[in-house]
Amino acid sequence: MLLYDPAGGAYSFSYIGYNGTMAGGGDTENSRWDDAVKYRLTYGPVHFGAMYKFASGSAGCYSASATWTATNCTPQEAHNNAYGFDFGGDAGKFSTDVVFQHYNQAISVLNPLLGPQSPAAPYQSTTDSINTNPINGGPDLGPNLIDPNGTVYGIVTDNNAIMVAAKYKWDPFKFFAGYEYIWQNNPANPLGVGASDQGGYIMSGVEDNNLDSEKLLNIWWTGVKYTYRSKTDFTFAWYQQRQNDFRVPPACTPASFRASCAGTLNEGSLYADHHFTKRFDAFAGIAYSYVSGGLAIAIPHGPGVPYNSDNNFAPTVGGRFTF
Repeated sequence: MLLYDPAGGAYSFSYIGYNGTMAGGGDTENSRWDDAVKYRLTYGPVHFGAMYKFASGSAGCYSASATWTATNCTPQEAHNNAYGFDFGGDAGKFSTDVVFQHYNQAISVLNPLLGPQSPAAPYQSTTDSINTNPINGGPDLGPNLIDPNGTVYGIVTDNNAIMVAAKYKWDPFKFFAGYEYIWQNNPANPLGVGASDQGGYIMSGVEDNNLDSEKLLNIWWTGVKYTYRSKTDFTFAWYQQRQNDFRVPPACTPASFRASCAGTLNEGSLYADHHFTKRFDAFAGIAYSYVSGGLAIAIPHGPGVPYNSDNNFAPTVGGRFTF
């Protein structure tokens, strides 16, 4: 994906770079695969790649009951395998790739549980957060099955993503364009409380039925890079992400607005990068973003600013020395 990003994944200027949604096929954690094998083949101008991730880790235990305990909790098996394919080619100054990936039991961590009364999840649940049926624990329900301290709380889905991207070189310009479509569903095999997550963390709160309808993301980007006298690059990039309403009620009003509502993110950046030597360069530029709907819900807002929309300017100046 970075090969087709005009900003090359730069954290200051690229939505692809600082946000793992696209590379992870819907969830940041899936940008890197553990316990995986990869195969690559190049034949003339055509190349092919395949990758497979083996299921690993603990899946915890699960029950459909809203008041289950350790005695009626059924141990689960890890089904978090994944696979992906890439097919592409080069024709002179033009190159393109098509990539597909599927990931089972993908985890999106909301935030750590600091204690039993954490605002993130005061109880453990494997139901969706609309019903909020506590399984056990909480202020009036006795102890949780697993101590929430030092653990995480997350949403589990089965994810699919397909990306089509291309670039074209016309000296001194390089043109870039790409599109990715992501669709996420509730997992065919649920994760349970006590499932393992990245970094050795344990999930003491799990949502396996978070989506009331399929979550759909449409993401596209484009841009151009202009090279002046081989040492100075001027880059413009634009990114847009759209999501649908994937939770009930379908009407997102000011009284019920949340992250599951339909929303749009637009981000553009313009910057210059000058290479003084092979190892040292300096850059300066600005990024602008505008978010609305569900994609703006987690952003702090000032007085008089609608909470379901926001915009941001982020100028950046810096230098880089490569060892």
